[in-house]
Amino acid sequence: MILFLLACTSDPSKESSPPIEDDSGAMDSADSPEPVCEPAPLPVEKDYTVGFTSAEDFAFDAEGYLVSVDPLGNLIGVNRTGDIKTLLPSATTYAAGTRILPGGDILFCDALEGSLVRVDPSTGAARVVLSGFNYPNGMELDQQGQAYVAEQITGTVRKVDPDSGASEVVVYGLYNPNGVSFSPDYETMYVGSFGAGVVWAVPKEGDGWGEARVYGTTPESPGIPPDFCDTAAVGAECPQNGGYGLGLCADSGNGDFYCGPAIDYDACTGLLEGADCTSTRFGESLSQRCQAVAEGEELFCPRTPEAYTAACKAKVQGDVCNVPGKGSGSCYPTWEGVVACYVNPAVDPYTAGCVGLELGESCIVDDSHYPSIGTCEDGAIFGLSDNACIPTGLVYDEHGGIDGVNVDQCGNLYVTEYIQGNVWRFSQESAEPELVIKLNSSWIPNLHWGNGVEGWEKDVLYVMDRDKRGIFELKVGIEGFTERVGW
Repeated sequence: MILFLLACTSDPSKESSPPIEDDSGAMDSADSPEPVCEPAPLPVEKDYTVGFTSAEDFAFDAEGYLVSVDPLGNLIGVNRTGDIKTLLPSATTYAAGTRILPGGDILFCDALEGSLVRVDPSTGAARVVLSGFNYPNGMELDQQGQAYVAEQITGTVRKVDPDSGASEVVVYGLYNPNGVSFSPDYETMYVGSFGAGVVWAVPKEGDGWGEARVYGTTPESPGIPPDFCDTAAVGAECPQNGGYGLGLCADSGNGDFYCGPAIDYDACTGLLEGADCTSTRFGESLSQRCQAVAEGEELFCPRTPEAYTAACKAKVQGDVCNVPGKGSGSCYPTWEGVVACYVNPAVDPYTAGCVGLELGESCIVDDSHYPSIGTCEDGAIFGLSDNACIPTGLVYDEHGGIDGVNVDQCGNLYVTEYIQGNVWRFSQESAEPELVIKLNSSWIPNLHWGNGVEGWEKDVLYVMDRDKRGIFELKVGIEGFTERVGW
């Protein structure tokens, strides 16, 4: 059994005006009028419209369509009158972050395939901008159209150039990062935690980004769990974000220790694809063969037993596979992104990890796809009758599931608490959030302001309802600033 969570962003500036793009493509707020910063009384009034999609995210295009993925996996646009246009049939089985690029192309995160996909809506042409993500989720664009993607399982935020695919990790060490947004002056990035109920603020530092700090926490949330690497040596194997795979303890350089990615590229330096290589797993040598997550990418030595990856050679995700001595299963990406055969184990690896051990003792989860390190705990919270090896830092709580994050032009920060149906607003750092409204839904993944086209109002905050395939329309009374038209 894999323990997946139920699923499956400096203070904001109060003086900054919404950025305006000039002919050079730069953003300038010098001549912008001062924003109106008088929000509607709480709880705000709302309308509700049915007939939309039930995807994780959505975006408004320049023609007045809400762009998202329907239950059949098609990328579509739906306008206020119910007209539907199909942009890309069979786009994905699970889309997450979705935004509109300068010029009108659509960018979305394919969460299951671990890729960032770009679509030309005029032709339906699609291409993968970057693959190899480990559950890419929330996404936002900066004023130059660069994408910032929260990679939930690795606990990072990655900046990606949608044209070239060039990328770099700009934030490390977050717990289940999900929604991403920016302050109106783009000097602060906000990232929400799916599970801990916290929002981090990441300050801009020169051409890069500084250390994340907790900006605020939603009520009754569990907060950030202890980090395994706070008490382990740098270089020690550690449970990656939420326990999804193995990493190595690293030092950020500012005294902050975190479990960083541990892809073993060194073991394949100078070798060809398919060559023998040796990596480690739980401190023991592991024989494997060099391979890449996608064609043309750098080779690495996987930390999954070779029998499982060999069973999916020349196969794709979802294909039937067979591991000698283990049985049949399906090809599915591991925590490192390589496709391997997942076979339901005869003995649950979480309970097996605690056989012969006492509560509180260290243990390992020897799972083919999501190995981890943890502590023996009472497995009842996960519906298990025996003690289970619970990865260090794993949080399961009905509160604190921050999914969407957005900011209005006055610098107020809004988040959706998905399973509770709450929309919260933070007016300043460390302040108690205000309850904007409690919605009748158990899954409100994302929220965006309208772009002022075809009835999508700029001072209305639209919230996706995955329960009933509808849109809540919250009459907040303050405009957003990132919903752009035509750039």
